[in-house]
Amino acid sequence: MAGIFHGEEGASRRTLNGTVLLAAGDEATTLTAAQSIHSIITMTPTAGRAVTTPIGTAIIAALEEYRVGSTFEVTIVNLAGATHAITFTAGASGVTVVGLATVAANTSATFKGRVASATSVIYYRS
Repeated sequence: MAGIFHGEEGASRRTLNGTVLLAAGDEATTLTAAQSIHSIITMTPTAGRAVTTPIGTAIIAALEEYRVGSTFEVTIVNLAGATHAITFTAGASGVTVVGLATVAANTSATFKGRVASATSVIYYRS
């Protein structure tokens, strides 16, 4: 996505191996399906920001191979010095975020995604 991310670009379909580093711009961001699996997302927000997943079926379609129970990770790194949290937000349908979804300034959080069904993904904060 031009303008939102800088750095490595992932293919539209990804396997469960490999991690892509994405530097998000300073705005609310909606990830692509490929960016929602095995990615490290960095951001230096100047206000509270949201990083939102796409819908569950899109995330599942981005996996070359999957079955119910397959897992992958997304890490969000908040580079803000002292304030401005990033919130990891579920897409419109088929995605659930379990656990504290807010990533405080100067911290990071890893979310383990799990294919829960043919149409849904659950991200658990580790």
